[in-house]
Amino acid sequence: MATRSSDWLQQTPGVDTVHQLDTWPSWDSEPRFWQDVLTEQLWQIFTGIQERPRRRILSPATPSPSSSEGSRKGSTGLGTVGEEVFSHMAQELPVKTYQFLKPICWDPEDFENTWNRPDALPWQSKKLAVPHRVEKIRRLEHGEPVLATAVSSFTRHAFTCGRGGVKVWSLVGQVVEARFPESYLRVQTQGAYLRTCLLFSNSTALLTGGHNLTSVSLWDLTAPSLYVRAELPCAGLTCQALAASPEDNLAFAGFTDGSVRIWDLRNQSVVRDLPGHLNGAKSIAVKDQHIWTGGLDACLRCWDLRTTGEPQEYQFESQIMSLSPSPWEDWVLVGTANGQQWLQPSLGGQKHMVGCKDGTILGLKFSPLGQWWVSVGTDNLVSVFSMPMGTTVVQVPETSSIMCCDVSPSNHLIVTGSRDHASVYQITY
Repeated sequence: MATRSSDWLQQTPGVDTVHQLDTWPSWDSEPRFWQDVLTEQLWQIFTGIQERPRRRILSPATPSPSSSEGSRKGSTGLGTVGEEVFSHMAQELPVKTYQFLKPICWDPEDFENTWNRPDALPWQSKKLAVPHRVEKIRRLEHGEPVLATAVSSFTRHAFTCGRGGVKVWSLVGQVVEARFPESYLRVQTQGAYLRTCLLFSNSTALLTGGHNLTSVSLWDLTAPSLYVRAELPCAGLTCQALAASPEDNLAFAGFTDGSVRIWDLRNQSVVRDLPGHLNGAKSIAVKDQHIWTGGLDACLRCWDLRTTGEPQEYQFESQIMSLSPSPWEDWVLVGTANGQQWLQPSLGGQKHMVGCKDGTILGLKFSPLGQWWVSVGTDNLVSVFSMPMGTTVVQVPETSSIMCCDVSPSNHLIVTGSRDHASVYQITY
């Protein structure tokens, strides 16, 4: 068990094997990157619509007692306030004497696992295992395509990001289908919409970014009512990827023009702008003192935050759609538009292909201990792969393409976002 998984990797498959696995139609035939065509095509496939006006999402109505079993006492919906300023997206709520997202002691019996697998050794830790079963336990009716998700096992909340805003859902109780979120952080700026969100590792703050917004907003999740604690300036830029440093003191954003911006969260100042990708920074991952960016130019770049030099570059066969750093080992997981998954050594070296899916990979996320990862995309499957070889462990079908995913810090929950809802899965080891 003490052996590093990187020592078990076999030789990378040859070129012929890679091409044989590439069953997804090529997105690379003279792509018009400057128009972000890949993202637009994926959006139309995902939503099942051509260009049409975005439907305005109204504030959720107050649920009846029979429909709100999963909501805690004191939950609220956000109404309309302000007209132009993004920093005032949330309605001012009545003053409460408790935190809105008050941490709840995690009761292990709520998600207790039956440890009876025949291949389990007596001394083997549950935390070092891979999932034995993944079961859907809750459906969150967001009402529009879910572009990003986040889940906190410390406060037992899930966050679903759509173009109209972020909905906050309580995971307390045994509700199978949830229709009424505890709160709705709506976009109020005319002509603006969200594209992504990011929950801090300590569950105390949430970043949101999107199109036609003057800033990336930092929401305070520890206050009695949710509000924008800070605005990170990015006027004229469309944010499509967010990341934060392990200490949660730096924020990173990737934009459709290919640039990457770094802010110091202590004073909201811009620390550095990276020129990055010429055709759009689609995904960002932070690993130690390095920031990894994947773009629609099929190039993976690694910036050393301690220097001002040029980044290291690694070329792939297809556009890079998602990144996830290994929490304990020297790997960055890369998911591409042609369905391939790669492990790129974070300290330099030869990359290794670790599995392939029958569709574009839209989301990847390592488990907190790095023993497995979840992968989602246009194949309509929630797939769990084990380290180090990328062996398929579990696959659960959904009814449509899956845009995004997240894994709870407790290692017990997976949340995915689909066409009009999010799904919460319980993991059994």
